[in-house]
Amino acid sequence: MRGKPLLLTLIALLVLSAVPAVKASRVVFTIAPLNNNFSGVPGDTIIIPFQLRNLGNTTLENVTVYMTGPVNGFLYQSKAIREPIAPNGTYRDTLSVKILNVAPGDYNLTLVARAGQVFSQAPVKIHVGTFVEYNLGISVGSAYPYGHNVSVVMRVTSAANGVIIGRVGYTITRDGKQVKEFATTIYLNPGESWVKNVTLVKPPVGNYRVRLWGYFGGKSKAVTASFRVFQRHLGYRAYFQNGAIHVFVYDENGGGVPGISVRINGISFKTDDDGTVTYLVTKPGSYRVTLDLDGRIETTIVEVKRLFMSYEQMNDSLVVKVVDPTGNPVPNITVTALGPLGQDIETTNASGIAVVNLSTTGYGTILLKAESSRYIGTSTTARVRPPQTPTPTPSPTTTTGTNVTTTAPSSGGNGLTALLLILTAVIFGGTSYAAFFRPIVQEETIDRYYFVKVKAPRLKSLENFRFERQMSALEVRTTKGKAKIEDGVVTWEIETLEPGEEAYLQVLLG
Repeated sequence: MRGKPLLLTLIALLVLSAVPAVKASRVVFTIAPLNNNFSGVPGDTIIIPFQLRNLGNTTLENVTVYMTGPVNGFLYQSKAIREPIAPNGTYRDTLSVKILNVAPGDYNLTLVARAGQVFSQAPVKIHVGTFVEYNLGISVGSAYPYGHNVSVVMRVTSAANGVIIGRVGYTITRDGKQVKEFATTIYLNPGESWVKNVTLVKPPVGNYRVRLWGYFGGKSKAVTASFRVFQRHLGYRAYFQNGAIHVFVYDENGGGVPGISVRINGISFKTDDDGTVTYLVTKPGSYRVTLDLDGRIETTIVEVKRLFMSYEQMNDSLVVKVVDPTGNPVPNITVTALGPLGQDIETTNASGIAVVNLSTTGYGTILLKAESSRYIGTSTTARVRPPQTPTPTPSPTTTTGTNVTTTAPSSGGNGLTALLLILTAVIFGGTSYAAFFRPIVQEETIDRYYFVKVKAPRLKSLENFRFERQMSALEVRTTKGKAKIEDGVVTWEIETLEPGEEAYLQVLLG
């Protein structure tokens, strides 16, 4: 029985010796660069030749070849090899690596070949050198009016991948003649800028040229820019009208010039798009206007004058005289008289005289107002009495129906011999043009009369105006709207006042 196992073993060996031998299949390959060391600068593309050799006993197929290395700074290429490689066969090709904006230095990369789960790799070294690159720029306008400063901004910006050292400088010429020159040595880190701001203080009229240059690492560059300084033939007008000083600056063609510096009594302005400056005034006086007309300084004086009124009652007429501050009569002045019955509007003649019809206004307290676009207006009140009997022409020293004692300037040649008196009680004076954008409300009490004046803004209407005051009142009158007395309270309401329109309330106090 012991001999059976031995016999079976011998039979198995005889059977195996009769079967042909079979070799195991192997996938073995290597990859190697034909050169291990390369060099370049940012922007260069490095070509890496390689050789792939099949060391196995089967044909090599579907091999991928690629490069690996730093994530940033390089752009890598990969290839898929479709051509079969027989056992002991070789395959040669190239891969490319582009150097991006990476700092100078040595970088270790890896060449890799992969087929399924089998791969081979080899080291590759790339030396990145310093790449010298920079950009120049000049910032300046093309034209400047004479009398203004000119700012020139020059800039040198590094586009290198490392520190660069070199020279920069600039020259500025006017009509071919040099007016400024500068040069210096600087160093710049990657992306860093050198900036130079040069201010030319009110440069003369002429054609200017700016040249900026640089020299780094043997590379020179230069840029230029040009501008001109000119002087226009500008004119201007400065005058008072409608409660404001107006300044208009115009060019050779009569068009308005914006951006011109104007000073009125030390207050600075700039002309608007239409070439104008408007300055509201409420007080008379001499206003100094100074203009900078492209470097030409002009100064003028605008006189702002106030009107003055005097009056004298002659029977059923009120003779009003309007004069300027020197006592000279002023013609073409609108005189408005508002009384208990209504209003009368007259215009002064060449002697500055306007005659108010008292039968239109009524008698009692009359509100007088003188207005003109050329002057600051004025207003006052007059006390007039109904004529009892025909009244002779007042003598030069007699005043009827007034409470003033100051003699007005002479009318100057119109045959009127009566002296006109200046009223001492001035109501609402100097406010005719005080507000363009907001309403004006004024109140005044004279003896047993209480007056209220409201004026709408000059640039917009006044809507739903309401005045309310507690007082002992016997009677109310108004030129517009509705007024009433109720439980000791005076109420005045107006639906709408047009821009610049005025209305008055008169209250007889108890």
